[in-house]
Amino acid sequence: MVSPAQSLRDQWKEPSDIFTVLLIIGGDIVQQALGAVSGGFLTPVAFSYGWVAYAVSALLSATGDGRLMPETPITNLRVINLKSGYCRWNRSWVLGRVFQDYEHWMPSAVRERLEEHPSQNSDEEKKVPGLLPGGRQPEVALCVAVYHWSTKGNSLARPGHDWVWWTGLLVSLIQIAISAVPFGIYGDWRVFLVTVSGTVLAYAAGALPGWRKEKWACRRGSGKDVALTLGNGSTHVVIVHGGHPDGLDLEDLAGAQVRHSGAANSNRRSISRMIESCNTTRFLITLLAILWLVLLITSQAIESHTWYLVGVGGLGMIQNLIVAGAPRFPEMLGIPIELSESSQGTPSVFAEYKVMYSLMELELGYKGFGRALLAEFFPGKLRDWEEKWWALTDNEERRVILDEKKRGLQR
Repeated sequence: MVSPAQSLRDQWKEPSDIFTVLLIIGGDIVQQALGAVSGGFLTPVAFSYGWVAYAVSALLSATGDGRLMPETPITNLRVINLKSGYCRWNRSWVLGRVFQDYEHWMPSAVRERLEEHPSQNSDEEKKVPGLLPGGRQPEVALCVAVYHWSTKGNSLARPGHDWVWWTGLLVSLIQIAISAVPFGIYGDWRVFLVTVSGTVLAYAAGALPGWRKEKWACRRGSGKDVALTLGNGSTHVVIVHGGHPDGLDLEDLAGAQVRHSGAANSNRRSISRMIESCNTTRFLITLLAILWLVLLITSQAIESHTWYLVGVGGLGMIQNLIVAGAPRFPEMLGIPIELSESSQGTPSVFAEYKVMYSLMELELGYKGFGRALLAEFFPGKLRDWEEKWWALTDNEERRVILDEKKRGLQR
């Protein structure tokens, strides 16, 4: 009979069944990683712990709504049509991730406006007196930045290839190299077989056409002007100015509704329709889930050199965590936008120490934009001078009133 101490030593020397246990945890991380870099034929998400759990959960989803993409990371993000004023809650993972990472990809011009005192950005303005005790300068209450679709490159509704994307290929090569060590030294090819098989299955799961269809499920070329915001009390508003002939309809994208091919696509080849069909995606997900379970059972036969397999899975898990959580630029998520400029060449950033002032400055720069956001940030009754300002149509008169109010003068 083996003593308890010897049993523990043997377990740490050659962990038994540990890999099969680890394979069934962390499925949500795998899904987040796939959502971050999917959309193309090659989706480099490394083989790791959690793939079996993800495959089973994906199978459950396939039998229901058939969705692959994870839920949006920001559930209270509002998407506002600046022409109609219609507001809807965002359900798109891509839009939620773009707004979530805004602090990371925010242009330097926007960051500078946030760091400097708002009232110092106009030549005619002076220091606002008595706003805060101790002579402290007021902070920005609302920052509105206007962006437009970029014409550089071909990244519209396509995954970008940044360092996050390339880590998948690099880690996969390292994993295969690690698994080849017991094969080359001891002739034990089992670890190598499981690693290569897991890598092939992982890349096959990321290559499903449903990822691209769900990730950018919207119409194109609508020309809509759309605002992204967390609503009243938030600091940032991101406006995407329409006008690009192939620009994405972000209002439509926010609904995250996948439109399945029908009779309108009758001129397309039948094989293309078959690959993109929802039933085909369900079949492939089911097949992959079965293969993952086969791999799980196969890995139970590995009783020696298990540390190599644990190392392979651990390295893949680190890569999955990085891909799932690393902040990305919008163009890497298929939303290529860049900061707009006024006719004078100044960045279209409107940041003031009062929310109303920011909306008024936005209205002066982009007619109708500020008014469309007014109900979101001021659902109640306005002051008399504010109602008068919004009722005016002469921008010069509006400018005079606004500048006097910002200087603390009474008209």
